[in-house]
Amino acid sequence: MSNPATSKPASPKSVSIRAYYVFLISAVLFGIGQFHRLSGAVTIPPIAEDVGIAVERLGGIAAILFFTSAILQIPNGLLLDRYGPRRVMPFYVGGAIVGCLVMAFAQSYEEVLISRMLLGGGFSVTMMSAYVLFAKWFPVDRFATIASWMMAASSLGSILASYPLAFFIDHWGWRPAYFIVAAITLVAVLIGIIVIRDTPEGYVQDKKQPTTLMASIKGYMEVLRFPRFFFFLAMGAVAFGPSTTILGMWGGPYLQDVHGLDGVSRGEILFLMVVAIPVGALFFGPLDRIVPSRKMIVFGAVILEVFAFATLGLVPELPLWAVTSLFVAIAFLQQHYIVLAAQCRAAFPDYLVGRGNSTLNMVSILGVGGMQFLFGWGLWLSPEHGYSLSFIGIALLLVLACIFYIWSFSGNPEKNQ
Repeated sequence: MSNPATSKPASPKSVSIRAYYVFLISAVLFGIGQFHRLSGAVTIPPIAEDVGIAVERLGGIAAILFFTSAILQIPNGLLLDRYGPRRVMPFYVGGAIVGCLVMAFAQSYEEVLISRMLLGGGFSVTMMSAYVLFAKWFPVDRFATIASWMMAASSLGSILASYPLAFFIDHWGWRPAYFIVAAITLVAVLIGIIVIRDTPEGYVQDKKQPTTLMASIKGYMEVLRFPRFFFFLAMGAVAFGPSTTILGMWGGPYLQDVHGLDGVSRGEILFLMVVAIPVGALFFGPLDRIVPSRKMIVFGAVILEVFAFATLGLVPELPLWAVTSLFVAIAFLQQHYIVLAAQCRAAFPDYLVGRGNSTLNMVSILGVGGMQFLFGWGLWLSPEHGYSLSFIGIALLLVLACIFYIWSFSGNPEKNQ
């Protein structure tokens, strides 16, 4: 196997105007996906009430979106490296539009479940499509910065999924919301078909770029054999889960059950969390170019997350202001994923970027689904102390991931071995 660390990148040395158009539409589509991933805490309770879904089924409804997305990451990487985002992304996101419409008309638990599966599958490709495009349209040393800009720009979807969505549902209901999002998504996809090109003019394709399905599969074997990659994936497994579990489902029920907040008040606190997301993205992106060790950045962020979750789990009767502060801090710190993705991107040459980062994304999304279920288990084991048990469980998982991550590769191309 050739050493990816010594492979010369084919990425451009300058940035064209079209590159920024590609960036904008990638951010919009990823932002719509973020809206769906993080809106569960706001949408699922009223949907469950109207459709008549039992509380013990809510965890499955929340998690199915993430599990579906995770399952598709491997074929996504194959398709993106083989056919390119311009052909793959419209097909996938078209399925998400159908998912919006299914939800808007849903009358049963099964229809809600199918809708969430279509949404998870349809938007499973947007982040990896953006990463593949950025790897080819922007210089390699700007990858983390561009990714942080996308996270910041796409956070509008996260923001709309909190208080604004709660306000809209309170006044007009959740079904019209899904009709509106379906229409916006359709317009974004049509613009993407016009704007996106897989590579800039004059781009030199790597000779190892796969031209057949078998070549793509062999590339995955190369990714999985990369030295110390599995130690690296241990951190990926807990990268998205902690904050997304709160925003995507359990933050709303926790604030209702423990602190007695109504829907709009819950939405206000979740709104503060999503505001912290672009702030964190714009903090960690430039930090990647300042701090010499990516592992140091990731370690520092995760240790602070451990402190936040341990406090939520071990300190009884925390005041609401303290809970809000910890929730906001967790949302901010989760943006270290940008640095983790840059660490992964730096390890692999351009022709493996889609498969390398899709593997990381798959593990990260599986972690989200697992943590969604973890909260449900905690409440099942102890209705009185379930939230505390779940917070402590997440803290322990973060500590375990740190132990494995010690043995991963450095994330700096010149230091990988």
